[in-house]
Amino acid sequence: MINTVITVRPMSAHTGAEISGVDLRAPLAEQAYLEIRQAINDWGVIFFRNMALTAAQQLAFARRFGATEEDTHVSNMTGVDGLPEVKEVVKEADDVRNIGGFWHMDQSFYDLPSCFSVLYARELPPNGGDTMFSHLSAAYDSLSPGLQATLEGLSGVHIRAHADSSAMNSAASGLSFGDYVESRKRFAGIEATHLIVARQPESGRKVLYFSPVYTDRFDGWTRDESLPLMKYLTGVLGKPEHTCRFRWGEGSLAMWDNRAVVHYALDDYVGHRRLMHRVTVNGPWLEPC
Repeated sequence: MINTVITVRPMSAHTGAEISGVDLRAPLAEQAYLEIRQAINDWGVIFFRNMALTAAQQLAFARRFGATEEDTHVSNMTGVDGLPEVKEVVKEADDVRNIGGFWHMDQSFYDLPSCFSVLYARELPPNGGDTMFSHLSAAYDSLSPGLQATLEGLSGVHIRAHADSSAMNSAASGLSFGDYVESRKRFAGIEATHLIVARQPESGRKVLYFSPVYTDRFDGWTRDESLPLMKYLTGVLGKPEHTCRFRWGEGSLAMWDNRAVVHYALDDYVGHRRLMHRVTVNGPWLEPC
């Protein structure tokens, strides 16, 4: 598709693109919608800058891409401005734990995870607080044919409670023992099994659907047997050539495909507050290869 309405500026060889030429405060025209949808299929994550959006305008933009979620079920996030679909993602200046400070895709522990996430910057630290993204198709394409064939026969078991275990996730080290115990009770049994290699239904590309924290093991394997290969795959996801790094600014908005990328919220702004608004969009899930 040749863009006729928007401008797309890739941020790296494989992952992320900045979009300009559109005002998200107004309803999206059909051609702009189609070109934005193609950009997210091509690059996994797209970014808009200098968008002075209300929560209602952010929600209206997200709804153009599918049905939005009112309840994320496993989150303490609250709605804003009377809109339950618009959730606060906040790290206070004195918080020691960084939510999302690890490579992951949102909601992979559900049988039908979310399709898109739409995140808007409300309050930012003076420095830091960037987000990293890694394209799961680029990661898959970089693997040897032998490893690709091995992984195409595997599924991964994703467990929600791992995000709150310091043994599984170093970003959870600031969680008190009492809160950890409560988390284990609240999220007990929330897990799902997904193909490690599947096809994104719109782009047709194969993706390496693997989350370094949420994926506990390969289905039918023990965790000890799974760890060496999972550690290797984590290294592949984190290779700089598979990633982009987005520096947030006032009015920045990011939208990404949870089927095609993982993300990592950097924790380098101790002593400052960071507030984002997130909307989650449902949609068609990955298809078997």
